[in-house]
Amino acid sequence: MSYAHHGDVIGHPHRLIADRIRTARVNRGLSQTDLAKLLGVNRATIAHWERDDGFNPNVDHLRAISVALQIGVDWLTSAQAETTAIITTGVRSTLELQMVELSKHLPVSFLTCLIALMENAKTHL
Repeated sequence: MSYAHHGDVIGHPHRLIADRIRTARVNRGLSQTDLAKLLGVNRATIAHWERDDGFNPNVDHLRAISVALQIGVDWLTSAQAETTAIITTGVRSTLELQMVELSKHLPVSFLTCLIALMENAKTHL
């Protein structure tokens, strides 16, 4: 299969890279502006990288993105999906630790309500 899109990197369609950047950024809890500041680029550049009809980052930017989002360049540019689970797991662990730490300062009555809310949400997922 040949991809003719001018933004292709190493024979992979732009959409793969765009989706991977967006997924990793969101899973890290960063806005496009946050990522742009970390990389020293405009927010519009991040938006272009994440758009299906946008353009791909160059090799230097791919490296910077991988460092900022704590992902591998290989994952950004290949069809391998194993890192998605790692990203999600890492974010989940961080959120769970944050919930436990914050819960130490809440009244028991509020914690009881939170647990009931979470149990109720579980039945709807």
